[in-house]
Amino acid sequence: MSVMTFRHIVNKNLRYNFRRFISYVFVNSFVVAVLFMYGSLLFNEILAQDDAMKIASDYIAIAAYAIILFSIVFVSYTGVYFVKSRGKEFGVYLTLGMTTRDLIRMIVFESLVIVTGSVLCGIAAGLLLSKLFYLLLGRVLNLSTDIYFISYKTFVLSLGVFLFVFLCNLLFTSVFIRRLSIVQITKAATTKGQSKSRPVLGGISTVVFIVSMWLFYAGITGDKFVNNLLGQNKSALLPLVVIVILVSLYFAIASCIDAVRAVCSRFPAFYNRHILILSSLSHRFFTYKVSLYMVSMLIALSLFFMGFGLSLYSYTKKTISEFEPYDYMIETTGSINAISPDEVKQVIEANGGTVGAFSELEYIWSESYRDIAGGSFTHDYKGSLIVSESNYNKHMGTSIDVAPDELLIVQNMKGDEAAAIDYDTTITVEPWREGDARAQAFSRHPMNKDRFVQSVGGGTPILQYEQAKTSSMYAAFINSYGDVEFASVIANVIDDSVYSKLEDQIHNTAYLFNLASGDGDQIYAALLDTLRKVNHADNSLWASAESKFGTPKDTAEFLRPIYKAERYEIAMRISGFMLFSFAFLGVLFLLASLVVLYYKLMTDMDEEKERMILLKKIGLTMAECKSYLQSHLAILFFAPMLIGGIPALILLHASVGFTVYAGYLMLQVLGLYVLFVVMNGLLYVSLRKKFFRGVGLLSE
Repeated sequence: MSVMTFRHIVNKNLRYNFRRFISYVFVNSFVVAVLFMYGSLLFNEILAQDDAMKIASDYIAIAAYAIILFSIVFVSYTGVYFVKSRGKEFGVYLTLGMTTRDLIRMIVFESLVIVTGSVLCGIAAGLLLSKLFYLLLGRVLNLSTDIYFISYKTFVLSLGVFLFVFLCNLLFTSVFIRRLSIVQITKAATTKGQSKSRPVLGGISTVVFIVSMWLFYAGITGDKFVNNLLGQNKSALLPLVVIVILVSLYFAIASCIDAVRAVCSRFPAFYNRHILILSSLSHRFFTYKVSLYMVSMLIALSLFFMGFGLSLYSYTKKTISEFEPYDYMIETTGSINAISPDEVKQVIEANGGTVGAFSELEYIWSESYRDIAGGSFTHDYKGSLIVSESNYNKHMGTSIDVAPDELLIVQNMKGDEAAAIDYDTTITVEPWREGDARAQAFSRHPMNKDRFVQSVGGGTPILQYEQAKTSSMYAAFINSYGDVEFASVIANVIDDSVYSKLEDQIHNTAYLFNLASGDGDQIYAALLDTLRKVNHADNSLWASAESKFGTPKDTAEFLRPIYKAERYEIAMRISGFMLFSFAFLGVLFLLASLVVLYYKLMTDMDEEKERMILLKKIGLTMAECKSYLQSHLAILFFAPMLIGGIPALILLHASVGFTVYAGYLMLQVLGLYVLFVVMNGLLYVSLRKKFFRGVGLLSE
């Protein structure tokens, strides 16, 4: 007769729980693969040299933090659920005489098997999928095929985060085994879903959630009341509001479950028809609350990231011609880019090109400040130019007449002209560097208009215009600096007599022209070579990526001529990369939500099978059992689409609300949401049959 040793018990346990262990290994492998894939993107030294990737690096870093946070929560949730679902099994071992020390030893051994399997499968999947990821990325964005790079930091990130969380879960399991009695451990599988209802806390959380959503939406869309409420700390407070939204949603879900039960109890006929699922909401209150929260959050994150990437790409594609209305722009100031229009045309013709429309726009750099009625004195973040009415009319072919005490603000972002003018305007007329330094100092130490004017002194001209004498319009009058977000510019069009008094200021000229025929790339290269000679510089001038999106307006490095085709290529590569990476991130969150659902169904299958046997014994028919399970599954699959989807849509609307194309962008996002719902429905139908078969309601 063979003796049952500890090793035999462990081996039999692994074989008996094979399906449960495999599902747990699958979940953990998924997390390792996700961390590995995004880590390979975060630490890719080849992509880091690309101009477009440098600009998008901040967005990638933010997304990486989201991935790490998701991984921590995800592994913790599945680990705790995995342990509690095995409570009956642990109780049997303890009843048969196994000590808690032996049980912990067994769990440690199982954990080593799970960790080893998860790491090996996760790294293998990560290597395979990352290769596919870079292949698709290179093809979609026209990048070099040799961009595949795996840094040792990728392994450190993926394994470090996973092992840290897994060790924390192992510590939780040890405490769970040591602290609880045999009866408590045995009941853990059946009581893991029970929790006290806290209607007061849930009601307060629901109110907090709604208020927080409104604060975030209003703060993003520029609501005056909220901006005044948040003040100068707006950028720091909005992330805090997001945290409040995430926390309050957890308790708000509980409040909604309570509300559903309370409302249904008012209708006895309806309540009695659905008594099984409604009593299940009570008996497994905690499980429903946590599961709905996890899946809802993952759905919300998936929809938000994918929707944001899609909106950004669509917005860039739709607006680039508005921000770059001319094929070329050359800015001259002082001795920088000192070239005449005839010389520009000669370079074009010498390289086989023909000039189309050609215009010279003279302007003076300035900084605009707004004294908002009943509000505060603020600085306008946009690039500000002063243009005389005659120069503007000549450039745009218009016949605008501005009185000496009037101001016409020309916006180059469509929709901004519709904003109400509820402010008086103060304009400081000074060279770019002095004006920018003054604006930066003002941002650090705000003051009212009178104090500001006094601080400027008499050496700098100041123009002031009343609200009633100020008007606004839209026109694509100049090419904008900037990358995927571009740089908004306003032209303060003033009367010629006022402009003539500013003759002591530095006058700048922008040559804006189109190409009727010729090789645009060749002509642009020739223009750059000519201007390098004019600036007494070598080929190092304008060689850096930063020069393409410069901010300082008084150095040759950052007054690189703008070429629309180059700007289009870079902008679309940036937005395309962000669409691809955000879509990738969104797909990961979507897959994670499916993994959570699948894992929950697999781990609950034995429990539901026992429940079905009991329900049949008390007289329930097969149809009634199926009806109960269908309602149970429908709540898990479709409630998160509302709980997570609607807040995500609201936040996306806030993100795109700054543009007149918000409706166009939201239609695409809504189409994405419908696709989510359809895919979720197909998955529901697929897993429902598998679940029914697993609990014995369908034959093989």
